[in-house]
Amino acid sequence: MPTSIYNQAHQHSPPEDHIATISSSPNPPPTPSDPDFGLDSLLGLVLSLFAAPLYLYATCKGKFKVWDDILNALPRDIFLQPTLDVGCGRGMVLLKMAQHKKKLLDSSPSSSAIAPSYGIDIFSTADQTGNSPVATYQNAAAMGVIDLSVLHTASFTETFPFVDNIFGLVTANLSIHNTKREGRVFAVKEMARVCAPGGKIVIVDLFGFFGDHKAVLEELGWKDVDVTFAGFKMMYGCLPCQVLTASKSLDR
Repeated sequence: MPTSIYNQAHQHSPPEDHIATISSSPNPPPTPSDPDFGLDSLLGLVLSLFAAPLYLYATCKGKFKVWDDILNALPRDIFLQPTLDVGCGRGMVLLKMAQHKKKLLDSSPSSSAIAPSYGIDIFSTADQTGNSPVATYQNAAAMGVIDLSVLHTASFTETFPFVDNIFGLVTANLSIHNTKREGRVFAVKEMARVCAPGGKIVIVDLFGFFGDHKAVLEELGWKDVDVTFAGFKMMYGCLPCQVLTASKSLDR
């Protein structure tokens, strides 16, 4: 593993870790009894009209179940490595990965080889209600994973502030669709760049964007690139979600 996880050529290297900054401040925000991940786009909920109940179920319960199934199916060893959630928002996937790391640490308290869970976001409240570093920090505190979570402000349409081939698992949940086609293609290429050989990418997003994602990864020589439907657990109004999983070859 490189001496630093960060790309030293990046203009803000290393970028601020919001969770560390907030945690070490003289008066950090109070720790809530339960995490609160807000709602996905209010505009999307309004536009769902008669299908709004499906949207509410997906944003309040369904997406959590889908990601639990995804992460529970992965090899435990993958969580020993650094992991990255792209467009992490208030931290649902970021912190679920941190919880998996905490379980590994609890089962082997003497281990110091478990790397943190990293998240990047621009913290747009249009994409998620109440989206902010403070909200993500409070969720990390409520879930007891502050020490295993790192949070940066960064856009997935710009070069990630990380070195090549560093993350064992790179995820994105309902984030990449929020930009134009060239931005989406760029984001997938960056996810591929920072993923370690033998590592995995998992993207969950709205139907209709996965042809480009799949083509990008296949052109880069990735294997086992698979796209499936997330099912009724993630129906954003009339829009279903899909799940892309892919593995990076050991020689990439």
